[in-house]
Amino acid sequence: MKKLHYFILFLFFAITACDSANDQQASSPSNSRTIQGEAQGTTYTITYLNADTDYKQEVDSILNRFDQDISLWVPGSLINNINGVDRKDSIFVFFDETKYFSVLFDFSRDIWRKTNGSFDPTVYPLVEAWGFGLKNREDMNQAKVDSLLLCIGFDPTSIDMIEEEEEYRYVQTQIYKGNPQVRLDFNAIAQGYAVDLLGDLLKEKGIEHFMIELGGEVLCKGHNDKGAPWRIAIDKPTDGAREFQAIANVTDRAIATSGSYRKFYEEEGIRYSHTIDPRTGYPVSHSLLSATVMARDCGTADAYATAFMVMGVEQTIEFLETNPELGLDVYLIFDQAGQYQTVFTQGMIDIIEEL
Repeated sequence: MKKLHYFILFLFFAITACDSANDQQASSPSNSRTIQGEAQGTTYTITYLNADTDYKQEVDSILNRFDQDISLWVPGSLINNINGVDRKDSIFVFFDETKYFSVLFDFSRDIWRKTNGSFDPTVYPLVEAWGFGLKNREDMNQAKVDSLLLCIGFDPTSIDMIEEEEEYRYVQTQIYKGNPQVRLDFNAIAQGYAVDLLGDLLKEKGIEHFMIELGGEVLCKGHNDKGAPWRIAIDKPTDGAREFQAIANVTDRAIATSGSYRKFYEEEGIRYSHTIDPRTGYPVSHSLLSATVMARDCGTADAYATAFMVMGVEQTIEFLETNPELGLDVYLIFDQAGQYQTVFTQGMIDIIEEL
């Protein structure tokens, strides 16, 4: 590894890994309110202080509307309609009332560029073909992978977005598809961005202290009901019963995890991870088991956690050392010669408690 002085390295002889979750106390004081529900194929938990109002209805309204635009599992969603356009050089026109799609498109393109394609929302045809989407797994070989790679690419010549304005007033959005085979999937960033939307809602309500968790992506603001940082559990990378390895004490930041240890299958002794490298077309096979990222917002943390799982340990370290302006902190868990090691940035030192 190069320039390891930027990181703190520890060796563990037991399995250790990361996955964001809230570590709530059993008691709930009068000034603390917790709401829970289901969304995006998973669950959410929101705890906030100093507010008597239950905002569950408004939370569910945002999440339901979000799915109408972004979810591949909702028939007739905006993203499914765009993916259904299958003519070369075609243009899909729509009015983006919520701006959810437009923000995610621009957000994703920025991270796609910064990561040189390690994060790519057009990877979905490969995800499906390898058996991690809505369709049955296909028989994969090099020829099949090569043909599917022709469907991958988030460059403007393959797919692009134009927001039309007249006299500084938004009129409509156009999606241009130079490659009719390109299909979008914002799954690797959508939950994080949805958490940010819910955070915006609570801040608009004047709430200064809250913790939002959706599918393991977490945004923390202020402090918990004890006046201390929010305590976010980090999982061990086991595919069995859930165990915690550490606690992160988080204030005014987001934390998200991507890992290869839960969604996978084995065939002829080979383990296939759900994390697909859009550059090669194959599931990742390096030693990195889990990448936890802390960032200013949850969409950023979510997307880079996925990108780092594609990159692996070495590339992630090099990326962080050459992009300090991003303000990212990471906690990486990887396997080396049958033993588990963790590598994490300086910013994690004071907030991590090993269990």
